[in-house]
Amino acid sequence: MGERVDGVIERLTSVETKVDSLAATMDRRFDEVAAGLGEQRRYTDFAYERLDAKIVQIDGRLTELDERVVRLDVKVDSGFERMDQRFSRLDRKLDQLIDRV
Repeated sequence: MGERVDGVIERLTSVETKVDSLAATMDRRFDEVAAGLGEQRRYTDFAYERLDAKIVQIDGRLTELDERVVRLDVKVDSGFERMDQRFSRLDRKLDQLIDRV
């Protein structure tokens, strides 16, 4: 019976060693996964910061473009008003010419 107990103890010791090795391997792998997730998080934060900076830059440029369009619209409107005034003046002169004839 002593040999049987010694065999069981030997096998239990072997299983314990294997379980300890497996646990150490799993701990190392989980640490690697956690490190990878941390690196991915840092990269994601970096990418979002760059994207936010680009959005702010684009927003500023769109604001400038809106202001330029408004100024151009005012110039175009005033140009059409002057042209309308000139056509009105031309119409009056033509009417005067026609009335004389």
